[in-house]
Amino acid sequence: MLATTPVLAASRDLPQAIAPDKSATLTVADFLRSMEVLSRIGPVRAEQDPDYVSALHGLTRIGESYRVDYESAKNAGKTLDSCPVGGVKMTTDTLIPFLLRLPPEQRSMSMDKAFRLHMRQRYPCPVKGEIP
Repeated sequence: MLATTPVLAASRDLPQAIAPDKSATLTVADFLRSMEVLSRIGPVRAEQDPDYVSALHGLTRIGESYRVDYESAKNAGKTLDSCPVGGVKMTTDTLIPFLLRLPPEQRSMSMDKAFRLHMRQRYPCPVKGEIP
């Protein structure tokens, strides 16, 4: 049997706490700090860290918001600021190095803005007349 931390019996009947949506206030510095937790204690223990989990959920919401905005703009025939090609799956493998290249004074920017800047840099739209 695995050893576990004792939990109050009554807690089983309560709904799980819903973490606040920090995607709107998540900064680059916050996100990078949460990634340091991952590298310091590993993925299994990091999944128990509320700041790490909150940062990942925030990034997921930011990615979903981007996808909705992208599809809406595309369907409306609007000019897009980034043009990912079909089926692009964003990972932290390219995002984290991009964030680490930001100067320290820019790390207070929101992760939403940084994510969109990264998408613009990684998937630039072709210039009119250019073949994608």
